[in-house]
Amino acid sequence: MKSIFISDIEYEQIAAQTEDLIAMVDELPYPKVKEDIHALLQNFDMIHREALTRLFKEIIINHPDLLIKMQRDKSINLLFSLYDLFHTEIQNGILAQEILTESLSTKYPLWVPVGNISKLKDNSTYKYAEDGENILICKTEGNVYAVKNCCGSTALPLDGATIDNGFLICPWHGCSYRLSDGLMVTNPLLKLYKYPVSINEEDGQIKIGLNM
Repeated sequence: MKSIFISDIEYEQIAAQTEDLIAMVDELPYPKVKEDIHALLQNFDMIHREALTRLFKEIIINHPDLLIKMQRDKSINLLFSLYDLFHTEIQNGILAQEILTESLSTKYPLWVPVGNISKLKDNSTYKYAEDGENILICKTEGNVYAVKNCCGSTALPLDGATIDNGFLICPWHGCSYRLSDGLMVTNPLLKLYKYPVSINEEDGQIKIGLNM
């Protein structure tokens, strides 16, 4: 699709600048201001996610031929990917209705080695990707956790998050997740998706369970 107002390069520059500006919020010296800005960003996120999800659903149902064009367009791809819409249950559910006799993909349970616990710093996070899964590995208080690398039902990544006393703090919204069970502190109805973690007691090797 052709550019309307700005070029792809300009769009990418604006997106990168926006990300930097959001990151600077955490450096503000006024707690109330930071809290209000995080609340504002969260509201913007919810408004955009709901509208884009409805739009995406209509496109997939009524104009499925546009999907490839949208994926090829940098600005559309970036925006829809931020909300994980190209891999959402909406798209998968609609495709599943069209192909009732075939499975879209066959995935088997497997344990993936990701490193050694002795190499991980306490209260630190590490990005990891495997088999189409974006994972955040977290170590705190001597324990290792693996969660889906996104805040709640959004596609906003958590790899810039901090860990404080066993809680993962979202860099976008400031919300806290208890790593032991994944629950959001302010809303127990929301939780992080957690992957099974196995640690070999003899050599400290860490494995993450996928498709389980």
